[in-house]
Amino acid sequence: DGTIVARVTGLTNTNAWAKAGIMIRESLDANARNVALLLKPSNAISFQTRSAASGSTSIVTSKAATVPQWVKLVRAGNQFSAYLSADGVTWTLVGSTSNAMATTAYVGLAVTSHDSTLLNTATFDKVTVK
Repeated sequence: DGTIVARVTGLTNTNAWAKAGIMIRESLDANARNVALLLKPSNAISFQTRSAASGSTSIVTSKAATVPQWVKLVRAGNQFSAYLSADGVTWTLVGSTSNAMATTAYVGLAVTSHDSTLLNTATFDKVTVK
């Protein structure tokens, strides 16, 4: 069980599907089970999950959100909840999902340009892991 919190303060708009946010994943393998809460340059946030290794990633929910934004993922057993905040004090539940990950997991920051020819730069601050 644990929590990761971060504030995304910047994201390069390399592609409409570029993303920056936080992730909890079962392993460092490219096809690992994971959950992620990711901001997009199109002023949206996406809560997504891959519940089986080598499986497809599915969007649990998405909604409007702009950078800068606080993001939080909470793991309690196999239950994962995603939260969003403008100020880091008042949190709004984005969604929850179940994902049967191993007890030990990796947590961290995630960034993608969604374009293999472009490098994406994202900035974060206020990162905590408990």
